[in-house]
Amino acid sequence: MGNSSSSSHPINQLQSTFHNLTLIPFTITMKFTLPTAAFAISLLGAADAARIETYVTTGPQIIPYYTSAYFGDDGKQYSLGGFRDGCRKTKYDWIKEICIDDGKLRAHIVYSGGTKKCFRRTKDSSKTCGGSEGCWQGVCQRCWTYVYTEAKCTW
Repeated sequence: MGNSSSSSHPINQLQSTFHNLTLIPFTITMKFTLPTAAFAISLLGAADAARIETYVTTGPQIIPYYTSAYFGDDGKQYSLGGFRDGCRKTKYDWIKEICIDDGKLRAHIVYSGGTKKCFRRTKDSSKTCGGSEGCWQGVCQRCWTYVYTEAKCTW
């Protein structure tokens, strides 16, 4: 153990090998057709597109439970509280007003700068929720999700 020199130690040999390496720069060029590139870019942006989601819990309780959220272009979720129809102000100073028209399957946001962004309901889904505690006399809770995605403003 004491007889081995420090230059023969595996760590020193490895450092010496890496020290003597010569790096050769190279470039990889990838060619895409315009439709392929546009599709790839659209996939990247799809996850960050703004949307509104409303959630409704129905079941044995008499009054359904509502809540909503706005998902910004930044990918973050902003709670809108218990509402799914009508217009309201929010606790966010950058949103002047948000309106959801549940009957017409549309919504819009007016930002504090005056810009308006519109949404159409594009997805509805539901599943049972609450486990066995969410059931009473054979009626079980059901959780609904309604997704509103960006659309052209026509209203």
